[in-house]
Amino acid sequence: MRVQKRIKNLTEPEKEQFEAYLDKKLATLSTLLDAHHPGEDEVVVNANIQKHDKHTAFEFDYVFELPKARLTSSEVKHSITESLDFATDKLEQQLVKHFKKMVRE
Repeated sequence: MRVQKRIKNLTEPEKEQFEAYLDKKLATLSTLLDAHHPGEDEVVVNANIQKHDKHTAFEFDYVFELPKARLTSSEVKHSITESLDFATDKLEQQLVKHFKKMVRE
């Protein structure tokens, strides 16, 4: 799994918190991904986060590019961890659905 990060308008402590928490969340998803796509470069993950100063909200989105699908998930919340949690939960559901569909084929 290759991970590409794009960070916009975050302070240095927020950036460190984001990167540490993203690594933790991707570790949970990697066990699911490795079962179906064990190759190092088979899955490309784009993780983008942006802080909106006006509303003090964090907009986070994933784009997972798999060999036969492209899955996206995004969330806007008032904390970095909340936005990552909700987006990861949505993406995990999409991955499970996609893998079930692959097994049937």
